[in-house]
Amino acid sequence: MNAIAIGEQLKTARETRGLTIDYVADETNIAKRYIAAMENEDFSVFPGEPYIVGFLRNYAEYLGLESNAIIQAFRGIRIQEQPVPIQELLQPKRVRIWPFVAAGAVVVLGVGGALAMRAFSPKNAADAPALTKSEPMQHTLDSASFEKRLYEGDTLIVPYAGDTYKLRIAKIDDRVAIETPVGVSRFMLGEEGSIDLDKDNQPELVAFIVDFQKNDAARGAVIRFSAAGSLAVSMPGMESAAAAAEAQEAPAPAATEDPAVPERPSSQESIVFSGKRSPYPFVINVTFRNYAMFRHEIDRKDREERYYHKGDQISVTANNSAKLWTSNAAACKLTIQASGGQSADVELGLPGEVAVKQVRWTQSDDGTWSLGVYNVN
Repeated sequence: MNAIAIGEQLKTARETRGLTIDYVADETNIAKRYIAAMENEDFSVFPGEPYIVGFLRNYAEYLGLESNAIIQAFRGIRIQEQPVPIQELLQPKRVRIWPFVAAGAVVVLGVGGALAMRAFSPKNAADAPALTKSEPMQHTLDSASFEKRLYEGDTLIVPYAGDTYKLRIAKIDDRVAIETPVGVSRFMLGEEGSIDLDKDNQPELVAFIVDFQKNDAARGAVIRFSAAGSLAVSMPGMESAAAAAEAQEAPAPAATEDPAVPERPSSQESIVFSGKRSPYPFVINVTFRNYAMFRHEIDRKDREERYYHKGDQISVTANNSAKLWTSNAAACKLTIQASGGQSADVELGLPGEVAVKQVRWTQSDDGTWSLGVYNVN
């Protein structure tokens, strides 16, 4: 296939079938401007090369062309577009001495390696410096909320009622063990629990495990500590926060709707489930109506990216959050399932639109939890 004729072949295949660009856009969910750009070989309108490859594959397969040949032809164009340094064209070729330098370096490295192996042989192992673990960090709770990645041995100092209390990250294995003044509490991922500091059977602190990798203590754990009860009241700034919350709850004067004024943008798009007592794992089922590049990242650690075909389906389970990215928003239909048989359908966006969303749990002021879909810039 001639690389120069990519656009011509796409256009000819479309016109031979008697298809208009508007019709193809409706059928493939590819924006009309991208279809025209591919047929004109104007690849500058695409955000990046992965988008170009994805749309070329989608469009070629829809027209019945060999998509792999189209992609190879495009990459051939990219190679030809790479500039050749003018020095390579003007300067005469010289005898390259790097092979001799490389050979000498190999000899030097070989001798050095032998000496190093001898130096660190069992006879001299005692002389080698020992690896030392980084010292545990100490933090202080100086606001109503504290969230940070903590590691085994790290401590959190909590000033309260004229005294100080210490929490220590004792162990990170299948759970996160936190040593408190009343004993050791163990939490699973996404679990929330109360902590009693002064042994009065009243919780002064709430711990929530945001993120950690099981049996991998080296990565630590992201933990959110929130002041509760009398500790929350004693925290600086809590009175002004309470007044702001009351002002927010007061009814606002009704505003007349003006259709000419666009809606103010917001990072929150929709709430899927609300009013839950605690967060719990949720399942995302994705059905592909058309071809699309799709990537998902579960609980900030497990990431997978693939090019999916029309009719493909995937299912992922998340404890706290799922970040989703797609090159063709309308091609993906999401169904989110929760415990108790609840389910909700979610649309990611418009045809040909690049969408980045995050599905995650958030806690409201009254302590209840909501699972929402948020835009990611």
